[in-house]
Amino acid sequence: MGGKFTYGILKFYNPCLFMLYLIGLGINDEKDISLKGIDAIKSCDAVFAELYTCPIHADLSNLEKLTSKKIQLLNRKQVEEDELVLKSAKSCDTAFLVGGDALSATTHTEIILDAKKAGIDVKVIHASSIFTAIAETGLMLYKFGKTVSLPIPQENYFPTTPYTNIKDNLDSNLHTLLLLDIGMSANKAIDVLLELEGKMNGKLFSDSSKLVVVAHLGGDSLIKYDAISNLKKMDFGIQPHALIIPSALHFHEEEFLELF
Repeated sequence: MGGKFTYGILKFYNPCLFMLYLIGLGINDEKDISLKGIDAIKSCDAVFAELYTCPIHADLSNLEKLTSKKIQLLNRKQVEEDELVLKSAKSCDTAFLVGGDALSATTHTEIILDAKKAGIDVKVIHASSIFTAIAETGLMLYKFGKTVSLPIPQENYFPTTPYTNIKDNLDSNLHTLLLLDIGMSANKAIDVLLELEGKMNGKLFSDSSKLVVVAHLGGDSLIKYDAISNLKKMDFGIQPHALIIPSALHFHEEEFLELF
C-alpha cells in the first residue's frame, strides 16, 4: 500500500511520470500494429486514435477486444485545436494511435514538441509507412526526392507548387512520391496533373507520360506502371492511392516496373 500510495503522490506532483505513447498503426489495417504497440496500449489509462492524416482501413473494435481498452476516435479539430491528447497526457498515461508510421505527419511531431514543453515523457513506436512501402515498386528509395502533396483544387485555389516541386525533382534525376489529398483518387490526381501542365506548360506530362500508381499498399497491394492515357481508364479500387513520377530509370528499376 505504501509503495503504491507514494507512487501516486509522486505522479501528482511530477507530471513527467506520465507517458504519452505515439503509436503507428501501419498502412493497411489494425493488424499492422506491432506487439510493442499492443503492450503500450494495455499499459495506458486513456487511448485515442486519428485516421485522417493517413486513412487506413482499421477496425478499432478489434484492438479494443485485444487490449481491453476503449479507443476514442478523434477528428482533426479535437487533435489540433482542442488538444485532447495533450490534455489527457498531463493527467494519465496516454496512447495516441495514428495511421501509417507514428511520425509521418507534421501534426504528430508538433504534439511531441508540445508534450516535451509540458514536461510529458514521450515514447514513439514506429510502424510501416508509405515512405518505405513504395520500395515494393522496385524503385530505389535513395533515388526519391522531395515528397509532394497534391491538394484537391477548390474555387479560387489551384496551387502550382506541386508542379514546380515535381520539376525540381526531375531536374535532379529524382523520383517523386505524390501524396494525394484525403478522398482523392489516382484518376482525379492524374486529371489535376494534366490541368497543371496546361497552366505551367513545362512539358512534364502528356498522355504518353508513364507514371506509377500504387493503391492500398500493405494489404492487397495494387501497382500499375503505364502511360497516363491508359491509367486514366483504370479502376484502382479502395483508397488510399498515391502516384510516383519516375525520373530516368536504372535498368533494374525498369525491369522491375515492367512486372506491373
